[in-house]
Amino acid sequence: MIPLWMMPLAVTLGNTMVFKPSERVPGASTLMCEMLQEVGLPKGVFNMVNGGFDTTKHICADPHIKAISFVGGNNAGEYIAE
Repeated sequence: MIPLWMMPLAVTLGNTMVFKPSERVPGASTLMCEMLQEVGLPKGVFNMVNGGFDTTKHICADPHIKAISFVGGNNAGEYIAE
């Protein structure tokens, strides 16, 4: 649900979005990305990457990413905050 709250605002304000769903249950997220393509959202506006902790590390380290929102446990939040 969180991506569906954030994506419309991000895109409307001219931003792109990188979305990393849970590596355990990416099915609904994949369907959402397919639907966004079907309705004509331009390529590169909403991007989904899969993976675990290593993917999170790369997201946090990328200088092009200006903001991070997450849903998860305290360990994830503490790591992202650092």
